[in-house]
Amino acid sequence: MDIAISLPIKDETLLPKLTIGDKIRVNGELFLFRDQVHKKIAENDTDQLDSINFLGSGVYYCAPTPVKEGFLIGSFGPTSSYRMDKYTEYVLKLGFKVMIGKGYRSDDIALLCKKYNAIYVITYGGCGALLNQYVKEVKLLAYQNLGTEAMQRVLVKDFPGYVAIDTFGNKLWK
Repeated sequence: MDIAISLPIKDETLLPKLTIGDKIRVNGELFLFRDQVHKKIAENDTDQLDSINFLGSGVYYCAPTPVKEGFLIGSFGPTSSYRMDKYTEYVLKLGFKVMIGKGYRSDDIALLCKKYNAIYVITYGGCGALLNQYVKEVKLLAYQNLGTEAMQRVLVKDFPGYVAIDTFGNKLWK
């Protein structure tokens, strides 16, 4: 069964109802950024983010490839999430509640999910050309000088994923 969630999260009681292994479909606003933007947030280089409200938002660890004709966005595959682990708390402090990527996360991330009532979701790796079909709108927001690693906002419809860490710190892996 698919569980639809809308971003940004407005109902704080929704995420604790999700458990590891639940298949979800994300609708609404996702912010795309990876290592370089995480580092800027950790270093408090956030002037470009001052007017953006991240409360209840989702981050997708992705740096899309250049856009091809007929598409809104290039290949839209997830980045290995462990690369963001040392910066994750800085991002959660901004109000993010959903993190989407691929692969294993450290035990510290499970504790942070519990602390911030957040979840980590995995999506299909190696399927970036397929995943771009769920994107309905794209907007460049900040750090344009970072090229494909700039922060973007996308609107998605029925973007697929599975809960890998829930708000109680339970993990899909041992």
